[in-house]
Amino acid sequence: MAQLEYRDADELLAALRAKVFIDLAQERWRVTALVIHRHRVSGKELQRVAYLRRVDASGGREWEIPLATLYETAEVER
Repeated sequence: MAQLEYRDADELLAALRAKVFIDLAQERWRVTALVIHRHRVSGKELQRVAYLRRVDASGGREWEIPLATLYETAEVER
């Protein structure tokens, strides 16, 4: 079983907070929180899961995705 470490928007690196990700449907998302999964005994990091929220005015939808997958599948807005 993994140990979870939660970081909300205030604790994220400014560079990650500032990025806007564009998914395959051309929707724009911003990371609002990050959960780090660590091995309970060794403390080794196993995975980072990003929680995203839509950037548009509705902001109503949320999305959860492993951070590595996010960088592989979404484009970073420039």
